[in-house]
Amino acid sequence: MNLGINKVVEDGNGNALIYTALIAAMVANTLPTPFDAIYFRRVNTLQRQYDEKKITAEKLEWHVAGEYFLWTSLWYASLFGIIYSIGGKYQTNARILLALASGGLVIGAVNKNIEINKKMEKQNG
Repeated sequence: MNLGINKVVEDGNGNALIYTALIAAMVANTLPTPFDAIYFRRVNTLQRQYDEKKITAEKLEWHVAGEYFLWTSLWYASLFGIIYSIGGKYQTNARILLALASGGLVIGAVNKNIEINKKMEKQNG
């Protein structure tokens, strides 16, 4: 698999590649993904297990941190796998990624709102 990275660097555009990667990471970390919904659900389950004294505080924290990175990386690995398996032209791949990101934004935003509402209910309740 040749991503053309060597050619970009050889042509003297290595910094452009770094800037692009940093901007992409910044944008990617601001958009909710469908896998965020799985993460929030798992955290909720883990918190209940902790509240019921089924797991320790240490186990809760390690699982929460581990699952954050697990689900985030699985989302991006899934995107990569989809685009790589489809192949095709840049314009087609860009449209597919935009559609997936938009869907993720909606699902993630709805899920975050649900989690906020549940926390408020728990505090008021």
